[in-house]
Amino acid sequence: MGKNIKDLFNATAFDKDGDKLGSVSEVFVDDQSGQPTFIEVNHGMFGMSSSLVPLRGHDFNGEDLTLAFSKDRIKDAPDFDGDKALTPEQQQELFRHYGVDEAKDTASYDNGKVEDRRDENLTAGAGAGAGAGVGAGVAGKNAADQQDVDAEKRVAEERAAEKPAADKAPAGADNEVIRSEEQLDVAKEQVKTGEARLRKYTVTENETVEVPVTREEVRVERTPISEEDAANYKGEISDDDSETSVTLHEERVNVDKKTVPVEKVNLNKQQVTETEKHTEELRKEQIDTDGVDPKQQ
Repeated sequence: MGKNIKDLFNATAFDKDGDKLGSVSEVFVDDQSGQPTFIEVNHGMFGMSSSLVPLRGHDFNGEDLTLAFSKDRIKDAPDFDGDKALTPEQQQELFRHYGVDEAKDTASYDNGKVEDRRDENLTAGAGAGAGAGVGAGVAGKNAADQQDVDAEKRVAEERAAEKPAADKAPAGADNEVIRSEEQLDVAKEQVKTGEARLRKYTVTENETVEVPVTREEVRVERTPISEEDAANYKGEISDDDSETSVTLHEERVNVDKKTVPVEKVNLNKQQVTETEKHTEELRKEQIDTDGVDPKQQ
């Protein structure tokens, strides 16, 4: 069993983000398809403001009616009289405002007839103007049910007459308060904190190395003459002095210095991420109500 159009009058409307708007005061039904196309939804403080909203892309679950548009867009909708049928020009203006070409119809409704005041005035917002495009009641599309349509029109007129003036507060009336608060706006910027350079300089150090060196020394060796050598010796004792020399050698260290490359040094950058905590005092406005039923807040 499908949903009944009359159920929309018992719904609570929410925007696409789930923010509560208010109750549904009027339902506009297409006179050709018999399906609801627009609703008038109350919003603002105490529900004293209202806007016309297309039902394109809506979701109706229980008594929760979720519309396909944001609260800001709904509040800024063109202001048309919800007690009169919408002209084609007004419909197009609403379509342009909401950009409904991006939303699709996903639900169909039964065209229940309004038999008495308990039926919530199905055509309260559409009694006049059947055939104008949008606004005629469900029964208005069937000529055989013209008597029902006339009854519905009378109920609509009575309901409109009984409405408190506050239900149709003009746009811009002093019936809502904007609450503001401070929020942290955190941004980062890159600043120059320093400069790194590579610089070479020369230091002098003393280095000691041990080098083994060799030298020749004279050592006198005396060897006795054997009998055989003595027998063969023909020399005589000479009155002249004789001498023999030996050349001595030694190693000496020659120290020299040379320059050789020993290391390559590069200067590179790397990023290190740290977490900093910043604390600020924020102000926010609060709203108190006087003389309002807590259930209505």
